[in-house]
Amino acid sequence: MLSLILSIFFLIPFSFNMSLYVLILFLFILNFYFIFFFGFYDFFSYVSLNMGLDKYSFYMIMLTFWLMILMTYSSLNLNKLYFSYLKLMIFIMVFFLLVCFISLDYFTFYIYFECSVLPVFILIYGWGYQPERVFSSLYFFFYTLFSSLPLFLSILSLNSSLGFFYFGVEFVSGNFYLFFFFIFSFLVSLPMFFFHLWLPKAHVEAPLAGSMILAGVLLKLGGYGLIRVSFMFLSLLNLYSFIFISVSLMGSFYVSLFCFLQADLKVLVAYSSVSHMGLVLSGVMSLSSYGYMGSLYLMVSHGLVSSGLFYLVGCLYDRLGSRSLFLMSGLLSFSPSMVMFFFLLIVSNMSCPPSLNLVSEVFICFSLIKWHCLTLVYIFLSLFFSACAMISFFSYISHGVNSGLLKSMDLGLVREFFVMTMHLVPLYMFVLNLDFFI
Repeated sequence: MLSLILSIFFLIPFSFNMSLYVLILFLFILNFYFIFFFGFYDFFSYVSLNMGLDKYSFYMIMLTFWLMILMTYSSLNLNKLYFSYLKLMIFIMVFFLLVCFISLDYFTFYIYFECSVLPVFILIYGWGYQPERVFSSLYFFFYTLFSSLPLFLSILSLNSSLGFFYFGVEFVSGNFYLFFFFIFSFLVSLPMFFFHLWLPKAHVEAPLAGSMILAGVLLKLGGYGLIRVSFMFLSLLNLYSFIFISVSLMGSFYVSLFCFLQADLKVLVAYSSVSHMGLVLSGVMSLSSYGYMGSLYLMVSHGLVSSGLFYLVGCLYDRLGSRSLFLMSGLLSFSPSMVMFFFLLIVSNMSCPPSLNLVSEVFICFSLIKWHCLTLVYIFLSLFFSACAMISFFSYISHGVNSGLLKSMDLGLVREFFVMTMHLVPLYMFVLNLDFFI
């Protein structure tokens, strides 16, 4: 593991002179090296004194490497003058996320958890589309910074009182304020309904690569942190989990209704992410093995689906110069191949078989029905209306009369089809071997 970290760290200075294809090849090699040489277990397999892996961190690192490769491919059309700086940001982000996921110390985890926000802030600020990116990037940065300061103080106080503070420590607390301060930062990063307002602003102004990594990996940091922290506060979670599950399910229902009103494609995909992350939070708060496993499935599958949808929206924006839903009708007659990939990603987002989303939502539904049978009503409503929003989203774009904005359009580039295929292959292949997760 140290060789993996050092290889990324020492190649950061060479990112300016490295060819793009060498970078992509190197990330592929790192990905397969990690998969073949590091196993995962239901317990922590310690790599060193302060680093270790279990199944949650293993899949998050796999997802990080995979999306970094696709994010690099998707940035080929950027200005070549600034592309070396983008490669530098990608290397720094890989390094911070890798060390964050393998850290066993809460303090180290917090440091790299916050450091991973910085490259996304620079991506939004430097490569965003509109002048409003300045406000959106600062909004995103200060939202996450403000929410994580109580977590930092709590970790410092527990470090000073215990002398050491690792993930494996059997520390159980009944202090409500400590419980709230610990999970507040992760609820904002996830994001939970009521704390989600930074997400649409950040996605709308972010470049294509920024949206992909923000939806694919950085939202999963919140769910990963909640899974790590929840074992310390089991008694308090038993008392107060009804608040988080109720707000998350109600929020998923409201957000799925709100998706009907959106005309901006990026905002629509961002709000569907909020709806899915509400299900992840509900699964974790149910405190059952089904809930934890379903949340892990959904974090992996949602990272692939939402990243693919943002990539497709970015491809359409490059051609049309607009993200408005009403200016893109009739794409089926211009680019049927791209619409086919759009259809596959949309139905995966609706949890149609055989995608991994279906398995994850079935697991989460089992855990929530076991928790309380009335949650079935809100699960049904949120899933039904989010599926309706996705169907209307697809039908608006692919069918209908061509808008006057669209006179001609290419069928799509090989690079774009490759990136879309690489989003879909793991999404459908994992279903054939679900033992890989258990």
